[in-house]
Amino acid sequence: MNRLKLAAILIVPLLAGCAPRAANVTEIKNAQDMKTKMDAGNIRVIHALDAEHYAKGHIPGAENIDYEKMKPEMLPAQKDQPLIFYCTGGMCPVGRMAANKAASWGYTHVSVYEGGLKNWQSSGMTVATGAK
Repeated sequence: MNRLKLAAILIVPLLAGCAPRAANVTEIKNAQDMKTKMDAGNIRVIHALDAEHYAKGHIPGAENIDYEKMKPEMLPAQKDQPLIFYCTGGMCPVGRMAANKAASWGYTHVSVYEGGLKNWQSSGMTVATGAK
């Protein structure tokens, strides 16, 4: 692998994680707050990693929209539909990046579950596997 590709692989995720937070993206810090929002209904929960990660484990009821392939037409036509994005959590910036992208497209009720799947699991919540 040449040095330029290696540098891009190492630096781009770091820069993306340090990107400014969109003003209308709210944060969900823990599994209980996430579950409360989900139980209230009318929220689309989006696993922002690829299909392979989704199949290995995801929050029950979450849909899979790969951040790298995400387009506006994959999201609801109604810009006020509440959306929650997440990834694995920890140092994974993908959930935040997907939320920021949705906000930049004009979505007004966008959240990111910062703890992600790791926090969900460590809190004793059920994890679903498989493609659906």
